[in-house]
Amino acid sequence: MEIRISLLQAVQAVFFFSLLIAVSAWDLRYRIIPDRFQAGIALLSFLNFAPRQLFGALGAVPYLIVALFCKREGGIGGGDIKLAGATGLVLGLPASLTASCLGLTGFVMYGCMVCLWNRFKGKRDKEAFPVGPFLAGGAAAVYCMRLGGWMI
Repeated sequence: MEIRISLLQAVQAVFFFSLLIAVSAWDLRYRIIPDRFQAGIALLSFLNFAPRQLFGALGAVPYLIVALFCKREGGIGGGDIKLAGATGLVLGLPASLTASCLGLTGFVMYGCMVCLWNRFKGKRDKEAFPVGPFLAGGAAAVYCMRLGGWMI
């Protein structure tokens, strides 16, 4: 199977992955995702633009609903919502939802493992986990699938 990508797709891929790495590193260190990263990701959608990709921003709606109805300290933040919307503009709606499912599956598995480990060690403190790296990982995985022709 031969994979062919255009120069614009290659440029988009390099910057997309670079920004996703930056988002992950920043969120891990500071527990916040700066708007400049989401803006950069959203602007990348213009390098390989199709009007139907605008619906990808709707991939942020489930995060917005959770944030509005499950308000609590350390819960999902605005940066995570904006990240889902920005990556959705690049990926499109079906791929954005797939990326969210992959990322959140990884997040839940990681959270369960850490909670079990802490319980085993006798720690009872509640710990907040950054969601950004998991959303970025899901977006990167789906982007690679699309490049490989596995998704529409």
